[in-house]
Amino acid sequence: MWLSEDKRVEGIEVFEDYIQFIERVGKAPPDFCAIRLGCDGIPGLKAADMVRQISLDIMIIFISEDSEYALDAYEVGAYGYLLCPVMKDKLEKYLIMKKEM
Repeated sequence: MWLSEDKRVEGIEVFEDYIQFIERVGKAPPDFCAIRLGCDGIPGLKAADMVRQISLDIMIIFISEDSEYALDAYEVGAYGYLLCPVMKDKLEKYLIMKKEM
């Protein structure tokens, strides 16, 4: 909801199938991806690795219930790792950082 209200964000898409997500990223690479870790149907770290193969310029932020994936997330080039519940100010920090890049 916060992202849809942010004027810096031009569009939001949500995917429950990582293959569709990767296909979309390949066709029109976004500036920013938030990938949820720990979901059964979406292998988040694998999806992030595939995003990295498409472009190193895409900012990837991981969102998770716990910190068990944090080291792996940074190994695939994450810009950030947010624990649930996600706080608006922490998410905004990454949007500001991406804008400055």
